[in-house]
Amino acid sequence: MYQLGIDISKAKFDAALLIDGKYKSKVCDNNIDGFNALIQWLEPYDQRVIHVCMEGTGRLWEPLAEFLYARNFVVSVSNPAKIKGFAQSELRRSKTDEIDAKIIARFCRAHDPAPWVAPAAEIKAIRDRHRYIDALKDQRIQENNRLKSGVLDPLVEAAINVHIEFLETQIKALERDLLTFIKAYPAVQRDFELLTSIIGIGHNTAVAFLGELSGAEHFTSGRELEVFCGLAPRLLESGSSVRTRSKISKVGNSRIRGALYMPAVCAIRYNPVIREFALRLKLAGKPGKVIVCAVMRKLLRLMFAVLKSGKPYDLNHVSVKPHFKTALLTA
Repeated sequence: MYQLGIDISKAKFDAALLIDGKYKSKVCDNNIDGFNALIQWLEPYDQRVIHVCMEGTGRLWEPLAEFLYARNFVVSVSNPAKIKGFAQSELRRSKTDEIDAKIIARFCRAHDPAPWVAPAAEIKAIRDRHRYIDALKDQRIQENNRLKSGVLDPLVEAAINVHIEFLETQIKALERDLLTFIKAYPAVQRDFELLTSIIGIGHNTAVAFLGELSGAEHFTSGRELEVFCGLAPRLLESGSSVRTRSKISKVGNSRIRGALYMPAVCAIRYNPVIREFALRLKLAGKPGKVIVCAVMRKLLRLMFAVLKSGKPYDLNHVSVKPHFKTALLTA
């Protein structure tokens, strides 16, 4: 395989093709004309032996990745932290777009990252709409905080109230349209209903799961999904002196972590199985934050399980019978 490293910026991208230890470089515009220019540049080579690799920074990489994926190129989108660590391991002192493209090509050759799979059009639409709804909710919070900060001018206060009302109208309309959009796709609607069958998982969390993770179809185990979302425990131990308290890694999809927090709090209160699980941790002396994070991981695995099995959540399906009396569970 030949390795094609691509470093993307807003206006252009640098490509470095690694062949037998030598590089061929190309700079193209980050638009459809530049994409076609890249294809023409690669015509002398068999695309079946070209492995394209780029960083998953922001959203700038997506159009080019989808363009190449649609033309049957092997495309990998790697975490920028991995490539940065690889560059540091080489003790690189200079940084330019051309150098970065060559580093990405060498990273691709050394680590052979897994191929990226473009999400379906409906999944991408769900993701983009849900992210925009979240952005509008953040704006609403900002405006409410601005009111609470003590706005004295009546004109400013009136303008803020009008903006808040507009945001609330937009949010409700977009959420209603999003649910209608989901119903138009039977497979997506089925996954949505499976996710919301779990006590504690609402519409917002189910939509976030479908949009951000494509319904978990690309994950082989709950543990793999847990690591991807940054909910796996992180230990820091070295020798006899370094013994820090374990934390969640947070190296992963922050939107899923944010979408799981309130469902975890609700599940502890209303889901009997989760409540029994949380009570065991509490009696073992675990702090409240640790219990909530553990419940978030539990919910994530339950969401993965119902999608993989195709069966709705069964409250009575537990591997271990509860150890505590009902009186304790309701305490």
